[in-house]
Amino acid sequence: MAPGNNLAARCEAIAGAGCRGLETLVYPTTSLEAWQQEVKQATTQAGIEPVAVILGGGLDLYRPDKLGWVREALPAIAEVGAAAMLTPEYRAQDPLPLFPPYPLPPRAELVQVERAIGEISELAGRLALPVYFEPVTQFESRFWREVEPVRAICQTLNTSWVKLCLDFHNMNITEASLIATLRRAGPWIGHIHLADNNRRLPGQGHLDFTTGLAILGELGYTGWYSFECGVEGDFQTQVQSCITYLNGLISRDQGRSS
Repeated sequence: MAPGNNLAARCEAIAGAGCRGLETLVYPTTSLEAWQQEVKQATTQAGIEPVAVILGGGLDLYRPDKLGWVREALPAIAEVGAAAMLTPEYRAQDPLPLFPPYPLPPRAELVQVERAIGEISELAGRLALPVYFEPVTQFESRFWREVEPVRAICQTLNTSWVKLCLDFHNMNITEASLIATLRRAGPWIGHIHLADNNRRLPGQGHLDFTTGLAILGELGYTGWYSFECGVEGDFQTQVQSCITYLNGLISRDQGRSS
């Protein structure tokens, strides 16, 4: 969402807006060595931290041939000092699922995803790499379309290296109660994505961030908050204004923004 023709320019824009960290992406076609150098140089020059890296480009963990790239990407992410973030599938669904109950993927694909996340969990432990599993929506995936199944996976894996990334926009679509979901997910929350119901900056829609962030404070959440939304108007002005708004809702020791 940050403006700029390259990562260095985007990091400068992020820092200028008052954010302290970078969340970025890596793809199967990425030259990992060159990408590592670019991330380290850009974040150092801008004075921000590399926070999280999304494994993008249609991860498709239900396909056995996709896991090889993940084995290469995770050590590269660990070396730059960021956390990894993933979901088993991310693509527009066709046909678009309109009404629940939504059809499940084939059993063989579910088994393959279970096998893949088991291996990813083991690799995260060996690398001492935080990995965040992100529930998405029925419009983007056939997997992980609600928080509770993913929370249960984290609980079953029972490792401090694997936790949830929860997205306010997604939860507004998928959850019966955002507040109840946050409370139940509590100890497994590792990262938060901030976006209002309309995928704009928090405060530019109708979501109740006051209560949601207060719940996270009660739960003792001290991790990162990342903006995953569009910004209309001047980037630095709009983001700075949003940070001021959020700082009024978040205690000083509760979290950091990227």
